[in-house]
Amino acid sequence: MVLGAVVLWELSASPLERTVDESLYEYLDFVDATDRYGKLWIWGYLGASGGACSVAVFVDQLSCFLSSNVSRLAVHFYGYALLITLSLLASVFLPTHVPKKTKHTNKTAKALNLIGGDGRAILSAVTVFLTGAAGSTVQNFLFWQMQDQGSGETYMGLAVAVVLIAELVLYFFKSKLLRTLSSSGVVALSLGCLAAQLLYYSFLWNAWSVLPIQVLSAFSNGALWWAVNLTVDEVATPGMERSLHALLRGLSHGGGAGLGSLAGGFVVATFGLAVLYRACCVCLALWLCLFLIVQSKLPRQKKINYSRLLAADSSDVSDSDEEKERDWLVKAMKDDKSDWR
Repeated sequence: MVLGAVVLWELSASPLERTVDESLYEYLDFVDATDRYGKLWIWGYLGASGGACSVAVFVDQLSCFLSSNVSRLAVHFYGYALLITLSLLASVFLPTHVPKKTKHTNKTAKALNLIGGDGRAILSAVTVFLTGAAGSTVQNFLFWQMQDQGSGETYMGLAVAVVLIAELVLYFFKSKLLRTLSSSGVVALSLGCLAAQLLYYSFLWNAWSVLPIQVLSAFSNGALWWAVNLTVDEVATPGMERSLHALLRGLSHGGGAGLGSLAGGFVVATFGLAVLYRACCVCLALWLCLFLIVQSKLPRQKKINYSRLLAADSSDVSDSDEEKERDWLVKAMKDDKSDWR
């Protein structure tokens, strides 16, 4: 029953979440404030880290101030329902903008063509698919493994909070990191960090030992997506950036995580959780080697920044207009002098 309720809720909420996100972006674009959209995730991470810790501590201490007959699982759902209700009330005040009707184009097909036409974009797509599959094993089984080690909800909440806070801290060094290592170097570093995490999880010895390694998630998740988005932005045509990002997110969180969950459940039931983590670690290490080899063989392409190109075009036009105006003024002054003579 619980599984059915979760599936039904996700099927209902997924399109709504996408619709609200698009509507908010359209409004910010309308008021020329799209730069603020890129920082909204910071508030989401702060809320998620605070909620993970507070709800975990509350549930962990449940037996101290509530009846022992209250199910801990039920309290999780009650807390989730309360926060969703508050979010629903807040969403009523979200500004919206209905854009003018434009000719409908299949941006998904166009995004697939853009990715398929560039070698680095293909490498990025395969990378996010594999990391989505490997990451799903952590999302599905890490908390169960911690519970087997005697962990309570507090440690689980802290494990989530450490991931989010570490990524927030790394965000302040995002530009320096990408300049120093380049996008391909950051992707390689992210793959190495995720492989190291999986290997570490296979040797987990107690509940608190998971907390230090969670810091690497800032690289294996946050830095990975910064580098991937930067790579696909180089091949994106104007107006296609968000479609490419959404396609890669769907490929990772939908295709990769879905396949990883199915395969992971089979491997855990047959061979055990430690074997699953180590197998994922080996697969990522092999892909890291292949990624570096293929990346070095790809021809270097000159980056085309379409936004700068458009800005340059408008600047050229304005310069030519100023030159014409100046020429006209000089000519008029010369004519005026000749008339006086």
